[in-house]
Amino acid sequence: MENLDDPVITTATGYAIPRTAWARIRDGFVVSIAHTYDHLKHPFGEVAEAEPGNVSLQGETVIRVTGSNAAVGHLVDSKGNLTPAEGRTTALFPGQPAYHEGVAPELIPASPSEEAEPEPAPEIPPPDKPEGE
Repeated sequence: MENLDDPVITTATGYAIPRTAWARIRDGFVVSIAHTYDHLKHPFGEVAEAEPGNVSLQGETVIRVTGSNAAVGHLVDSKGNLTPAEGRTTALFPGQPAYHEGVAPELIPASPSEEAEPEPAPEIPPPDKPEGE
């Protein structure tokens, strides 16, 4: 994967100039992330930038990441909000919010079967005594 981030530029006092994060979305999942300076367009070539609040969950688009960190593999909802995939393998459906609960873990019964017998207690050897006692 090539790094599309712009180099960090600092002011004369040593502070970094603010940058914008861009996420490339393919079929509802974040596939890559890049950072540019606020005045620049995203670095993903001819991929269309999604309108704020109207993100297509089919095909490829680019969104500006604001207010949170994005990671490759995150899901995006139709409003542009990001969430960890949490085991989900399909995109969120239109109208489903990003904060929707993830996949529930498989439930395992806690009661033992009737055939189970308790294990015998281990034998504890007597303590060692010094000679002469």
